[in-house]
Amino acid sequence: MLGNGNQTKMTTVLVTGASRGIGLEFVRQYARSGYSVIATCRTPEKANQLTGLLKGAVNILVEPLDVASDKSIQALNQVLNERAVTIDLLISNAGILINERFLDWNRDSFRETLETNAVGPAMLVQSLNPFLSQSAKVVQLSSRLGSLDWGGKGMSDGDSYAISKVALNMLTVRLASIYEGSKRIAVSISPGWVATEMGGPGATLAVEDSVSKMIPTIEALTVSDSGRFIDGKGDSLPW
Repeated sequence: MLGNGNQTKMTTVLVTGASRGIGLEFVRQYARSGYSVIATCRTPEKANQLTGLLKGAVNILVEPLDVASDKSIQALNQVLNERAVTIDLLISNAGILINERFLDWNRDSFRETLETNAVGPAMLVQSLNPFLSQSAKVVQLSSRLGSLDWGGKGMSDGDSYAISKVALNMLTVRLASIYEGSKRIAVSISPGWVATEMGGPGATLAVEDSVSKMIPTIEALTVSDSGRFIDGKGDSLPW
């Protein structure tokens, strides 16, 4: 089991937003490949698909985490500390999308989106710093909508989401600068337009295909990739 010190060490992956969609699929595929997986979400007791993965699995630990709550982040840290966990890969996937068109924008929805999609990941990675291995990879799930060059085109009613992904990309750049001179890596990755509850039924990419493309890309990351904004195949995206 995780962090018990009595078994051969496996690569440990922590996934946020693991109750459904891309996060859930990361948990499924990494666990199937033999990784030690810490799957987090706001309400595990309601995450039936996630808890269903626990049947017969000894390499998955499910823990509650709301990235918008300092108290929740601290509670996770306590669990990690008690289990003496070292994280080799952080998949920062948790995020929300609030649809609202211009002239319907409001302060509360912008605040909630930025808190979850940008501030939360920043506070989380800072708090996890003592648990990250010396060669840890921090992977931020971003979006093409966060590209300034592309101007967020493609989602006329998701402006707060697009803005939050721009902020998340800057977090990646700052982390890369902070990690400079070490073996740690930080990247932003766009999974593509994925058929999840957030992506909608018109999306062009199945969640299984999206994640199966990203995993080898993540595996191949080197220090020279730190600070990049890439797609699932590892190709550079415009900032």
